[in-house]
Amino acid sequence: MIKWSQTSLLAAIEATYGTLPALLNAMLTKDIEVRPLEGEEVERGLNTPYLGAEETMFTNEYAGISFKVELVGSGTLGLAPAWGPLMRACGMAEVIVADTSVEYTPVSDSVESVAMHFQLGRNKHTLLGAQGSYTIELEKGIPYLSFDFKGLYVPPSDNALPAADFSAWPKPIPLGAGRTTDFLLHGFEVVPSKLSIDSGNEVEFDPTLTTAKIEFLDRAMSGSVNIAAPNIADIDFFSRALNSQTGNLQIKHGPAGGHRVTISCPKVQVKQPKYVERTKKAEIEMALAILPSAGNDEFSLLLD
Repeated sequence: MIKWSQTSLLAAIEATYGTLPALLNAMLTKDIEVRPLEGEEVERGLNTPYLGAEETMFTNEYAGISFKVELVGSGTLGLAPAWGPLMRACGMAEVIVADTSVEYTPVSDSVESVAMHFQLGRNKHTLLGAQGSYTIELEKGIPYLSFDFKGLYVPPSDNALPAADFSAWPKPIPLGAGRTTDFLLHGFEVVPSKLSIDSGNEVEFDPTLTTAKIEFLDRAMSGSVNIAAPNIADIDFFSRALNSQTGNLQIKHGPAGGHRVTISCPKVQVKQPKYVERTKKAEIEMALAILPSAGNDEFSLLLD
């Protein structure tokens, strides 16, 4: 019998695309969902003198996986978090300043890839050359990074569950007053109840007659935010949306010293603001377009 709760995910950056590294590290995940076999079914379309279903041929196979991790720094200044390899495989550069900070910013070329071992009981599924997308989810409770990856298919195998070393995963810091600060939208201090940011990565399995590879094709970052509805006299987001005005977005969470997370988006366009009710209080809900200026500068995730 396979127990649903006995799962394991290991991951590491590939030095060479599609080649399994010698060592993979444990990922501390939530809501994990594996798609062990995806691809296309091709009908043979044969002519027969009788009726009935016909067999199909499975081709262009690949695998997918999605999960969440808790958004928290490593706890040490200048030390990359355990989830760093996942961000790097989502088109993000990792810049480390020794004893100071780790920062993630977008790239347009030379996107890295990860290898992954997912295991349910003794059933091990490996993904090679995996690349993906991420979403940041900030709402009351624990902050999360949600990931979705596609990788090259490897036939499953029977293996004992590996030992899990989660020592590189510090406890998260819940969102809330005194811990989540400095929220700015278009330069104004507003009161958020919910913020999400979507990397908008377009990642596809791209087979040819002789090759198979996951391709990182495009990026269009977006998001959404709910804020306490301000007086129009203080800030008019309806006019700003109508006139396609842009401005910054920033939020900080956690204490300094390796735990603090700062999200910065210098050029954000608000879209389709509307009133919504939350516990009998008026809020404005808005979509966000997160835009580049000079290129690869639309988003920063700083850990310090």
